[in-house]
Amino acid sequence: MIGIKKIRRGVGVLALGAGLAFLGGCDAVDKLLVVSNPSQLQESSVNDAALIPILVNSIEGAMVDLYDYNIVWLGSMFTDEQMTGVNWEQTARLNERIVKFDEGDADAQFSQIHDLRAMADSVAGRFKGGLLENASSDWRTAFAQAYAGYAYIFLGDMMCETTINVGETIYPSEQMYQFAVERFTDAISIAGAAGDADIQNLARAGLARAHLNMGNYADVVSVGAQVPPGFEWWLQYAPIGDEAPQNNMYSNVSGQNHRIGVHPHFLAGGPDKFLENDLEPFLTDPRVQHYPYWRTGHNALSPLYTPYQGIRYSGYNGQTIATGGQPAEFLADDDILIADYLSVRHDMWEAINAQGSDAAGVLAFVNERRAFGNQDPVDLSGTALTMELRDQRGRDLFLAGFRMGDLRRWLRGGTDMFPSGPHPTEEWGVYENATCYPMPVEEYEGNPNIAKPGG
Repeated sequence: MIGIKKIRRGVGVLALGAGLAFLGGCDAVDKLLVVSNPSQLQESSVNDAALIPILVNSIEGAMVDLYDYNIVWLGSMFTDEQMTGVNWEQTARLNERIVKFDEGDADAQFSQIHDLRAMADSVAGRFKGGLLENASSDWRTAFAQAYAGYAYIFLGDMMCETTINVGETIYPSEQMYQFAVERFTDAISIAGAAGDADIQNLARAGLARAHLNMGNYADVVSVGAQVPPGFEWWLQYAPIGDEAPQNNMYSNVSGQNHRIGVHPHFLAGGPDKFLENDLEPFLTDPRVQHYPYWRTGHNALSPLYTPYQGIRYSGYNGQTIATGGQPAEFLADDDILIADYLSVRHDMWEAINAQGSDAAGVLAFVNERRAFGNQDPVDLSGTALTMELRDQRGRDLFLAGFRMGDLRRWLRGGTDMFPSGPHPTEEWGVYENATCYPMPVEEYEGNPNIAKPGG
C-alpha cells in the first residue's frame, strides 16, 4: 500500500565549486526552507550558514538525478530484469554483459555515483566542522550521512572497484559496504539525538542492506528488526514540463521508440513463453505485469514485452491483466521507493536463511509473498527454498535498483544467477561475462596517483 512520502524534497543540485541546477518545490512534510538557488557558488561560499538549506537540498537532488537512470536503468543492464531495445551499439553491448572501461557508460556510472558520494560526504564533513551549531544532534547531518551510506552501497553494487577522492588506493567493491556501515551507524546515532525516526529508519534499512552484502547475518537481523511496519522512503520525480527531474522509466516505455522489455526470466508464464503473444492468462502476479504481447522499439530488433509499474513505484495499482484489470503505465512523475519495511524484511529473511536458523519462518515468508503474487503455496527446503526466496525478492523489488547488487552478492556466495547462454535478441549471440562496471579511463587519466591498465 502506498503511504505518505517520507522525504525531504530538494530544490537544487550543487556541485561544490561548480554550478547549481534547479530541482524545484517542497512537500508540506518537508523540513527544508524554500530557497532561491543562485546559478553558481564558489568553493569558499559553501561554508556560509545561509546556504545550509541548499547544501541539504543538493544531496537530495544528486540522489534523484542518479537513481532512476544509473541505478535502475544502467543497473539492470547486466541482469535478468530487462532487455534493452536501444539502437546504440554501446548500450546493446551492456545488455549482452559487455562493458569497456574506455566507453561512456562506465564513466557515467562512476561519475554519477561519486557525485552523490562526494556531495554527501563533503556536506556531512562541513556540518560537523562547525557549519551546523549542533551537528551531532541535527537531522540534516543525519540526512547527509544516510545518503552518503547509500552512495557507498551503490558503488559496491555497481562498480568492480573504485578510488575515493582521487586517491591512490583502488578499493574492491566489497570495501564500499564497510564505508556504508560507518556512515549509516553515525546517521542512526545523530537521527536518534535529533528525534528524527524517519531518517533513523532510512539509515537502519541501509545498514541492514550493507551488512547483508558483507555476510554479517546476525547484524542484518538485529538492525532490521528495529525498522517498523509501514516505513517507506520515496524519491520524488516531477511531471513533464516541470524543472525537476522526470522518472527515466517513462522515457523507456513511451512512444514508438520505447526501449525496455521484461527479460524472459520474469516473463508471465516463464521463459518458455518468450516470443508468444496473448499472454493475458499468465499475467496473474501484480508485481510483474507487462504487455501480453511483444513488439520492437528503438532498435526495431529486440522483442520487448513492455513493463508496467511494480510495487516500488508510486502509481502502482495492484491490478492484473489476467483478471481484466489495467496495470499502471509508467509516468514521468512516478516516485520510487529506495527503502521500506518490505525490503528490510527480505534482507532479514535472506540473512536468517543463510544462517540456517529458521527454515519454517523462511518458508512462511516465501508463501506470504507468493500469496501477494497470486501464486499457490509451496513446501520447499534447502536449495529449492533459497531459490524461491530469491525469486520472490526479485518480484517484490522488480526494476527498482536492487537486482545488480543481489546477483553480485549471490555470485560471491557461489551461485551465478546472471543471464547466460543465448541472448533473447537472437542476432546478438550469447551473453558475455560482465558483472560490474569497471573504473573508467577518465579516472585513470585524471588521477595522477594510479596507473592506467596496460600503461
